[in-house]
Amino acid sequence: MEMQKEGAATKFIFRYDRYTRYTMSISVSIKVRRELVELADKMVRYGIARSRSHAFNIMIEKGLSEVLKEVENWEDIYKRAEEMEKQGFKLRHGGLSKLLEEERNR
Repeated sequence: MEMQKEGAATKFIFRYDRYTRYTMSISVSIKVRRELVELADKMVRYGIARSRSHAFNIMIEKGLSEVLKEVENWEDIYKRAEEMEKQGFKLRHGGLSKLLEEERNR
């Protein structure tokens, strides 16, 4: 179900979430500090959240300190990967199924 009033920022969306119950999402416009928006963008970049909206919901549910720890962890991983690439290592992701297939064929 989706309901949106003309000229208003209220929007009702029913979705089925991971807790096997129906929830209702309501869009709300708020002003937040620039640092929180940058944190939300990092969460999306690192794959922690699907969107800014999802990132803010995670911040609310988990708490800012928990989210900061997770983002710092991912920043550290990306920095280490960049350092390894600068040292000449070739980093690639994926290909695990190909390696497993080659191993099975042996």
